Amino acid sequence: MRRTSGPRVSKDELLGHAARLESGARRRWVTQVLNFAVANSGSAGESLSRAQMHLLGFPAPLLQANFRAGGHFIARTDFFWPQFKLIGEFDGDAKYLRDEYLGDQTSRQAVLAEKKREDKLRAAGFSVVRWDWATASDAARLGAVLRNAGLPNSGTRAKRTL
Repeated sequence: MRRTSGPRVSKDELLGHAARLESGARRRWVTQVLNFAVANSGSAGESLSRAQMHLLGFPAPLLQANFRAGGHFIARTDFFWPQFKLIGEFDGDAKYLRDEYLGDQTSRQAVLAEKKREDKLRAAGFSVVRWDWATASDAARLGAVLRNAGLPNSGTRAKRTL
């Protein structure tokens, strides 16, 4: 049964429970997963993307990076690799189609606003690469998208674990 409500549980509490698991292999696996987990991922799609990046041997990105130009806020991005001046954006369709995400904008306005936001990031000297659920769900496809954007990887999926 899946818990849908109740008090929050801290990472330290979960690590404490993991330390009490009988199986050493399970203790190590759960501890690895918990140590990889972060609170600042913006969505399930971003989390899936980050896990795929890790498994594919890409460098770890900064998450939810803020960008400013001329003292003004430009954007908060999903992924950022400063050494490559590369920004990665995961976009689910809901961002442009669901009323709860659109607020008082139409889909057309949301798409145009996103285009202008990306133009500002490019004008500030960054490259921007985007992908969706289908790409995030397919490791080979996401790997190709990131490599084509100039992000190097070790390509050793089988050796990396969560």
